[in-house]
Amino acid sequence: MIGSELRLRCPARSQNAATVRHALEAFLNALQLKRQKVEDITTAAGEALANIIEHAYESGAPRSDAYLELYAHSDALGRLSIDVSDTGAFITRQPLPGRGFGLKIIRAIAKQLTIDTSEGTRVRMTF
Repeated sequence: MIGSELRLRCPARSQNAATVRHALEAFLNALQLKRQKVEDITTAAGEALANIIEHAYESGAPRSDAYLELYAHSDALGRLSIDVSDTGAFITRQPLPGRGFGLKIIRAIAKQLTIDTSEGTRVRMTF
């Protein structure tokens, strides 16, 4: 198996989340991963995307510079990492009732999760 990658960048708007998830799903299928693994990885990435769209740019009206990025990389040994990032502001807040499950879902699916908030927010998931 050779390494492969997918890079996507688009405006951080809710209507773009499904498009990014579908592109990731096609990439994962091209890697010939098992169906359940594709669904799990797509779910984890979808949670990270939803968090960006909901939280990173919530300071007011839609901004023309509000972008989300997804970078998926599979190496020759079959290791897979996915970065979901933005240039918005990381927001720490108290969880609302019935909300706040995104990172818990990601942690349950990914082998490793790291969050870097030094420049925007970058969520790295390894599988």
